[in-house]
Amino acid sequence: MSRRRPTPIGKRLARQKKSARQKRAPRAFSIASIVEEVQDAVCYIDFARHQLYTNHHLRRLCPSMKTQRFANTETMMHFFFEAFARHNADSTQVAHLLEELLENESGHYPSMTSRRLHLKDRTFQLIFNFTRTPRGVFIMWRDQTDAVRFEERKDSFLAELSHDFRTPLTAINGYTELLMSNHDGDEKTYNMLAHVKHEAERLERLVDNFLDYQKVSYSAEQLTVTTFPVQPVLEDVTESYQTTSPQHEVTWEAPDVTVEADEEKFRQMLHNLIGNAIKYSPKGGTVHTRVHEADGTLVLSVQDSGIGIPADALPHVFDEYYRVDSDAHRPIKGTGLGLRICKRIAEAHGWGIHADSVYGEGTKFSIELHTRPSILASEKEIYENRFGS
Repeated sequence: MSRRRPTPIGKRLARQKKSARQKRAPRAFSIASIVEEVQDAVCYIDFARHQLYTNHHLRRLCPSMKTQRFANTETMMHFFFEAFARHNADSTQVAHLLEELLENESGHYPSMTSRRLHLKDRTFQLIFNFTRTPRGVFIMWRDQTDAVRFEERKDSFLAELSHDFRTPLTAINGYTELLMSNHDGDEKTYNMLAHVKHEAERLERLVDNFLDYQKVSYSAEQLTVTTFPVQPVLEDVTESYQTTSPQHEVTWEAPDVTVEADEEKFRQMLHNLIGNAIKYSPKGGTVHTRVHEADGTLVLSVQDSGIGIPADALPHVFDEYYRVDSDAHRPIKGTGLGLRICKRIAEAHGWGIHADSVYGEGTKFSIELHTRPSILASEKEIYENRFGS
């Protein structure tokens, strides 16, 4: 029995069905092809198969970063350590980077989003995107060398500008103190000199805030960290307001404790918080600074009995240039930078900062002075503990 030949219409219908099936079928892409087609320098680390995938953009920047497979995770991490070392990367920085990478790989909620890495004379921002199936991470390499060099030139300019600002202010403060110490007992003259000194110090803090704000961000590496007692700093800072703001009762209390921080930035943060409390307590009242321990954490708080902050404005008080828009706040002038800078200083130290307030009753700012993680751990110790000798 002969088979019936398909008619032209039947052939056309068959082709259409085949075409429809092809359109419905998902097109499978391998990780290698995805990585290769990305227009930026990128790699993918497959932790389950111990496989490294790289594209030609990355291989051009770092020729040793070739697509390859390893016997195990330790061998793969050792390869990265040696490859970065050949490009003059800081060994301690690399060891911390690889340690953090493995910690995030094994965690359910990776917190590692981007890190900076220096290779030879170039600076790269590494952007991490972890995957669960398969278990791995995409790493995009962005060359930030020009941007970093621009920031270095900008910081150099700001340092010169800062010096030019502070030189006359230092002279004003010095001569004012000399006149105050040698005054003839006239209370009116003494109060005028005290006012000049207070305004000169306020101008100096405004200059500090402005110059600090020009920096893109603070980081732990930019801090000059020492260990110092808290009590003398609180006494010195609050004392300056006790004489210049007589309508306010500026007080403090603290146990005999030390803190590991950048003392200059710590003082700047205190001045900003206490000055802010005085400014927003126009009718006077108490401004109390307290250091105490809560649940094993050292907490610094500055509390006032001023006009307070409306509930809808509270989440925004640390935003840049933010000014509370209320009848009580509008007459009070300010730059909107002080609290933002406080937050940046706190975050650079690894501290938390938040505000609590009742509108019409007062505000309390609290900083959790967590112990700052050491960034001086031995590279050799980290490397040997994690990646083997």
